[in-house]
Amino acid sequence: MKFGLLVYWDKVRNIGDYVQSLASRQFLPQTNAFINREALSEFWDEEHKLIMNGWFMHEPNHWPPSKSIIPLFVAFHISPKTKELLISDKAIEYYKLHEPIGCRDHDTVELLTAKGINAYFSGCLTLTLDKNLYVDKNYRDEIIFSDVLYNMARYNPNITAKTLIRSILRTPKVIYQAIKKRQLIKKLFPEDIRQKAKYIIQERSLKKYTHEERFDVATDFLKQLANAKLVVTSRLHTALPCLAFGTPVIFIDGKLSRKFDSSRLSSYTDSMLNTISMREIQQKSPQELHKLVNKYSQGNPDAHLKYRNDLIARVKEFIEK
Repeated sequence: MKFGLLVYWDKVRNIGDYVQSLASRQFLPQTNAFINREALSEFWDEEHKLIMNGWFMHEPNHWPPSKSIIPLFVAFHISPKTKELLISDKAIEYYKLHEPIGCRDHDTVELLTAKGINAYFSGCLTLTLDKNLYVDKNYRDEIIFSDVLYNMARYNPNITAKTLIRSILRTPKVIYQAIKKRQLIKKLFPEDIRQKAKYIIQERSLKKYTHEERFDVATDFLKQLANAKLVVTSRLHTALPCLAFGTPVIFIDGKLSRKFDSSRLSSYTDSMLNTISMREIQQKSPQELHKLVNKYSQGNPDAHLKYRNDLIARVKEFIEK
């Protein structure tokens, strides 16, 4: 049997996509083909088993996949922006051929079950990442801030005066958001944590990289998380690998309400992650927030372990069958 691995189009900027494919790759005996998520209907070859985890998709007109693909649906997420084509009559017929459908969030479960499809919440495949693959003495005991409140401003909150001036010339809104973000982080975290922290980002241009080079970038990213002392993030695919690695992680939920794509985050922030909401940041005193940060820095909840174990068993069965 041959095995495929999901890769992504050249427009991709989110390392999280390749992190999710690394979670799949660790189970494969070999990778016989890279299969583009946005062109699944165009893959014609010998039959390839393919783990269908992640966010689907930018090009829903290429759904469902071709008959050359034998899929395992786990950690599957349907984007609300493309759901009409991903739950078309043709798509529903395809899902029924490959039930049950393991979903990454409760919204996708509800969407599919409403169409009579056998679907369940599987959790995200990044919960299965093996820390032993990422232990590296070159990354040790750092405090990492990864895209904290990135929806407010997408760069380092320790912004310099020179960068402030440049930002003002570009757009006043950006600088206002950056200042607000900096104030919130200053309130939330003691100075010693902020000064020691290493700031990294999950988004960057990968257009000029080969797929293997993109996997190298994602591997380096995961090494930083696996060997960190503490990670603070507002990114789901920074936080969930930390759960898999046992790295203490604090998830900062930067939205007051979540009317759109609600359970993509709440499926995890409500029980699996040590989460601090924007409402808490606004309402609590700095002293109360610092106590909360200290508490959460000690370790993670273990609610994810059930899903991790179930995912590992399900994927291994699929690979070995």
